[in-house]
Amino acid sequence: MRDEILGGRVTLNGELKEVTVLFADLRDFTRLVETIPPREVVTVINTYFEAMSEAIGSHQGLVLQFIGDEIEAVFGAPVALENHQQRAIDAALEMRTRLSQVNLNLAHQGYAPLRHGIGLHTGKVVAANIGSPQRLSYTMVGETVNIASRIQDLNKAFDTDILISDAVRQGLDRGIDMSPLSPVSVKGVREPLHLFSIDKQPFVCVGEV
Repeated sequence: MRDEILGGRVTLNGELKEVTVLFADLRDFTRLVETIPPREVVTVINTYFEAMSEAIGSHQGLVLQFIGDEIEAVFGAPVALENHQQRAIDAALEMRTRLSQVNLNLAHQGYAPLRHGIGLHTGKVVAANIGSPQRLSYTMVGETVNIASRIQDLNKAFDTDILISDAVRQGLDRGIDMSPLSPVSVKGVREPLHLFSIDKQPFVCVGEV
């Protein structure tokens, strides 16, 4: 991706792109913050962020920012990906697996297990370097981002850990075990969302036999 940008084959000045946006948020992390020393809080959350970032990057996703205990990532920008929905799903499944590994390590250190919710949505965004001359960051702007964030938050209501929109489901190029949920209306979105919960299943690397 770095070579594409430096080679001038992608623009960061603003373009309309179809992407899949991923949000992941830790559950009950505030409670953990209140019970362990600050230095340990930093160690725990950085361990989580490192593992999740590796999972996202291994499927050609780009981590856009860390917001408190939340991750925002995109698949399909700044470099276009034909199968960005599938890559995003594969990343989410690997994140699920890596969280189990993180929790195993944390348990050995006496910490309670972490839980998170992941939300995915596909749609159009304006992708660009946005900010002040002193501080620019590569950002996605548009309803797609807001919907992905809302979907992530709905994991709490449905007691799930990975939720995807129908727009993501329609772009998958191989079968994934999932369960449809009842349509749900959310603030700021005109039409009810048709969501699917990704069932528990082993993560399989692309190309693995």
